[in-house]
Amino acid sequence: MCLTGWLVAGVSACGVMPSEVRGTFVGARRVDITITVPPGHEDERERDMYAALTTLKILGAWLPPFADSTLTISANGTRWWTADAAMTPEYAVARAVSRQYWERAIDTRALPPWFLGGLVEYCARRAVSKIVDERYLAVYRSRAEARYFGGFVPRDLRIPLRVEDQGEPIDAYRARPRGRDRDALQAKSLLTLGTLERWVGRPVFDEIIAAFAHEGGQPSLDSFARLASRISGQDLRWFFAQTLEGDGVIDYAISALLSDVQPDGWYKTTVAVHRLGDGIFSGANGGSDDLFEHGRGVVVATTFADGESVRDAWDGRSSARIFEYRSRSRAVSAEVDPDRVLLLDLNRGNNGVTLDSEPGRTAATRWAARWMIWLEDALLTYVAFT
Repeated sequence: MCLTGWLVAGVSACGVMPSEVRGTFVGARRVDITITVPPGHEDERERDMYAALTTLKILGAWLPPFADSTLTISANGTRWWTADAAMTPEYAVARAVSRQYWERAIDTRALPPWFLGGLVEYCARRAVSKIVDERYLAVYRSRAEARYFGGFVPRDLRIPLRVEDQGEPIDAYRARPRGRDRDALQAKSLLTLGTLERWVGRPVFDEIIAAFAHEGGQPSLDSFARLASRISGQDLRWFFAQTLEGDGVIDYAISALLSDVQPDGWYKTTVAVHRLGDGIFSGANGGSDDLFEHGRGVVVATTFADGESVRDAWDGRSSARIFEYRSRSRAVSAEVDPDRVLLLDLNRGNNGVTLDSEPGRTAATRWAARWMIWLEDALLTYVAFT
């Protein structure tokens, strides 16, 4: 399929041969793009070029302009047949563009390869999220894809995936949180960058990454940490000591929620939060003593039947923390890290507890219906091939 005359936001692309697609990005600097398309993926050439153009546009508005006047990448690494909403071709191209962008923006020799990989993955996910926003008018990064018949037949499950959800390389970290292999460390780096973004806020985070790209020389992890502290106005030594520099596992959980009526008609609510991992997300340097906590990194939200909600914070250093409340209404739920700031939390399944039985029945019904739909699709797919 020829792409001659295809125009998007002042940027043109033209397919010149079955295995290649060429285009031009017009921004702060003109970049001529050549994408090698593997056999059998010719129908994805327009998607590949659009992903390359969007990635250059997103990174160019945030970071220094792409350093070269030409960009040559390969769209390899995708399956022959994928669900459109899984954004697999877009990810392959966005990762390739992001890697070349960073390798030309800075001297990467002093950086661990896994940190560079996490930075590349973060930028790729941000670019693909923009494409999802434009194509599906949605704010997630892609949709989950199931595969049948040994991984051959794809199906769009229509389940939105956020930046912290599963997928390469995050699965590697979830499976091996203490792993020292490149995949696990790259995933931890990606989740660390996402956590830093949510902790300091996106405008400040963007300023940190842009300054890192402009820094020159041979930036290192230490220089990145110092830069983040200087720009954010916070001493972030505690953050990097527990993330990029340490191998501790961060996992906070609601271990108990009790809400009982008292003789005077008021309710006494007790929320128990435990630190299950050896990693600490304190929110500040220093340590706890008998009287004071130093830091408010772990937030706990408790919701009551009348709709009221109370939020408390904890420095996350001790093995457990008990919060007690007195209220007119019974508590119905409690959640640790309700704003999903701590993307490095190993198991979000233990972050919340509810005393309301109805959500449990609703969830069971929803999962049963989802299983029945899967079974129906599997049977129909099987019949189609027999």
